[in-house]
Amino acid sequence: MKAVAKSEAEPAADAFSLYDAEEAVILQAETMLAGLSNAAAGVNALADAYRRGYREQRRLVRMSDRMQLDLQKANHCLAEQRRDLQALNEALSKEIEHRTRLEAELRRLADTDSLTGALARRRFMEISAREWARHQEGTAPICVLMLDLDRFKLVNDSFGHAVGDAALVASVAACRANLRPRDIIGRTGGEEFAVLLPETGLGHALEVAERLRDAVASAPVEAQGGTVTMSVSIGVSQARQGESLESAMQRADAALYTAKDDGRDRVRSAPGEGSP
Repeated sequence: MKAVAKSEAEPAADAFSLYDAEEAVILQAETMLAGLSNAAAGVNALADAYRRGYREQRRLVRMSDRMQLDLQKANHCLAEQRRDLQALNEALSKEIEHRTRLEAELRRLADTDSLTGALARRRFMEISAREWARHQEGTAPICVLMLDLDRFKLVNDSFGHAVGDAALVASVAACRANLRPRDIIGRTGGEEFAVLLPETGLGHALEVAERLRDAVASAPVEAQGGTVTMSVSIGVSQARQGESLESAMQRADAALYTAKDDGRDRVRSAPGEGSP
């Protein structure tokens, strides 16, 4: 082989070195471009993430605004319902109070004679029966009085029912003024009344009956052209051992008719119990 002179080989070596350098530069450029591409992709991904986060935040803000608006509406609705409930409670309280008063008034009307204020017959019998049973268990005496206003029909016929009603009211008021708080008075008929005297013997009961007779006579009633003076006949009985209230009332009623037969405006005791 023919030897190459040194001067001929040097240019070729320089060319290869240049190629190698250029190839290195190109590789470096490619590497940089690849890096830039990766960086661009990272930036894009980061931007997408920021956009998604921003949209999510806006969605959450809008949701929060809606929730706050819904809460405000709910609170407003609850406030209105609370006011409605308060108004309903007040109306119910007033209705209950009204019904309570009405029931009390109905009980009073059922238990009380509306004209005179004396107990109605049914209520008088109920209360008197309890008191009677209590005294029957002990040794204390108990008496019953039966009263009937004299010639009451004549008063109604002569002066009218208004005067008759006034006479009934005045007579009951006069009797009440001469009875103890624990004594019981009831209207048992048109002009008939009964009085229960707890812990009262016959002698004291007759004295009470005389006071009632005097009180009724001392309570005149105004009428057209003058006054009307009433009188009352009274029968008295004391409970016997084991006797019922109804039986004692019947005996007192019999004594009442004896007083009527003897001329009215009198007090009489039941047969066999003595006389005033």
